[in-house]
Amino acid sequence: MELVVIVLNKTDVLDEILTAFVNYKVTGATVLDSSGLGHIISNRFPMFSMFAELKDEKAGNSKTIFTVVEDEKERDEVLEAVESVLGDISVPDTAILFSLPVSFTKGIDDENILEEGF
Repeated sequence: MELVVIVLNKTDVLDEILTAFVNYKVTGATVLDSSGLGHIISNRFPMFSMFAELKDEKAGNSKTIFTVVEDEKERDEVLEAVESVLGDISVPDTAILFSLPVSFTKGIDDENILEEGF
């Protein structure tokens, strides 16, 4: 199993990505509001606002999406779903995606996950 983490900078497409997840049979995800280091520093310490690169970083909140997948194939499907909406995420200011191995879970009922989500 793997934990897939997506940090979505283009938050206006969140609903489209979640719809793509359903179409790609991604069976559960959790979405959290998040902020990058530049955003936090520029808001708390205005003298360091240069770290925000003075673009959209001042308003630059993001969404972080977590989903647990069974294997590489499902991880690649998550990536495909994200890129079906955003295009190539290696383009700056779109999203980043990474995965981590999951060695233990409790509370994920594989048989009912599609119906209930997690």
